[in-house]
Amino acid sequence: MSDQTNLTNFSGDKKAWPVYLTIGNLPSARRNSPGSMAVLLLALLPIPPKLSKSSKADQRQRKINADTLQDVFELIFAPLQGVAHSGVPIDCADGKVRLCFPILSAWIADHMENVALHGLKSNACPKCEVPTHELGTNAKNYRTRDYARYQRYKPEIQNAGLESDDDHVMCDNLGIGQNIFHRLDRVSASDLYKPDMLHTIYLGLFKHMMDWIEGFLKKHGRLQAFDDVWKALPPYPGFLVPKKAYREVTQWQGKEMRNLGRCILGVLAVALRQPGGAQAIPFKRALGCVRALVDFNMMAQYRSHTPDTIAYMEDYLDQFHRMKDIFLEFRVTKRTQAKVDKQRKEIRRQRALIRERVAPSQRRRIRDDDRDEENELRMDMIHGETHFNFIKMHLLSHLCDHIRQFGNIPMYSTEIGELAHKTQIKDGWRQSNKNNAVR
Repeated sequence: MSDQTNLTNFSGDKKAWPVYLTIGNLPSARRNSPGSMAVLLLALLPIPPKLSKSSKADQRQRKINADTLQDVFELIFAPLQGVAHSGVPIDCADGKVRLCFPILSAWIADHMENVALHGLKSNACPKCEVPTHELGTNAKNYRTRDYARYQRYKPEIQNAGLESDDDHVMCDNLGIGQNIFHRLDRVSASDLYKPDMLHTIYLGLFKHMMDWIEGFLKKHGRLQAFDDVWKALPPYPGFLVPKKAYREVTQWQGKEMRNLGRCILGVLAVALRQPGGAQAIPFKRALGCVRALVDFNMMAQYRSHTPDTIAYMEDYLDQFHRMKDIFLEFRVTKRTQAKVDKQRKEIRRQRALIRERVAPSQRRRIRDDDRDEENELRMDMIHGETHFNFIKMHLLSHLCDHIRQFGNIPMYSTEIGELAHKTQIKDGWRQSNKNNAVR
């Protein structure tokens, strides 16, 4: 590969993206069969070092990195060029030779890898043209991305000499970047994206949800009760009993988060039992939100689907979006928290000057009023600044359409590649002398 592509100043990091070739009996959209696949390591993509500055030198380096990645993929996809129309003789398992038409049908990767390979921004959907401010909704009527149109449109933008920031933002949101798939025969780049349960649900929404739940329980004084129930879970076949409280674990893996989805609803229901008068409605909405997401995840794992199961999934997702506002105040970004802290300091400084001018007997009452006003202003700012517009929230809306078009979801999860890491990459690395290990 290095003889045909320029990797200078590109593979400075020792890490690499593994590219697997998956072949076999893929699931049919009509029969929804599980299918069977063989996974073979095809290539290791070089990962460029991170560029923190926006200088002209860094911009040139980003251009070099993008061009190099394009060259690497052209080399990998070279055997597919032309054979999608003319066909190629392939030896089959029964000893016969058949004329086959191999095409690239899916690219199984996490979101950030899709972003890099499709030429998108990190908060852009590789499937549709959803606006950034609507990522937290369940709306689905967005135009499918047409990467071929973007490639035709890009030279027009460059020739027009657009220099404003708004023009560049518009181009980035449309995905007008170097898409490494757009030149392949009989391949729709927008259909190559497949829902990834590992990174979207287990390591995505479930981890976000647990952060929201932790803040919710702390607000209502139920955090210790949750930990007690969590550590008291009994063993069951196929269920891994947690040995520590959730907040005592520093890093969670996909298997552990999948295991969490099996028990979180029961643990939360026990922790929120016997609510007070003002807690009844918030507790009910929190349980309803968690139940909807868990049920959606459970049905997404089905190996076969019917119109009824897909309708159930859509209903669960609608319920989740209707009730997720109960956790809105616990999804505070660092930027919003900084604004809240700045506002609090300013209010306290002004109120301190006012309290110095009144009698000592009135200061306590004024202090209590100031605290209530401060909490109200804090909640107003949080509700005004906080939102659910992040990309993994939106990616859930494509699961049902994917089932209708391509079949079940677990077949295309990145868990397939993660399992192949052990036998095809890690075992060889452990048995080597760690000298020139890439070769």
